[in-house]
Amino acid sequence: MFKADRVYSEKNPRTGTTEWYFQAREGNAGPFQTKQSAELKLKQFIKACIDADDDGGRNPKNTDAAKQAKKQTLLDFKITDQINWY
Repeated sequence: MFKADRVYSEKNPRTGTTEWYFQAREGNAGPFQTKQSAELKLKQFIKACIDADDDGGRNPKNTDAAKQAKKQTLLDFKITDQINWY
């Protein structure tokens, strides 16, 4: 078993600057200016999911209400942290 790194960088072809992103089941989020800021936002996102009891669809007992709560978690996180999801 190996641990995959969820934080990665890409060079912006328009500006030539390095931009950082993190990967989640919900998509890729970013850009961030530094790797450290992407890692911090990923940790905050994971905490927000845990606080919202969002198991990422791992629980077969997930109901429509749970799916709606997951959507709300993403919406709240996006609004408060102004993250772009791709």
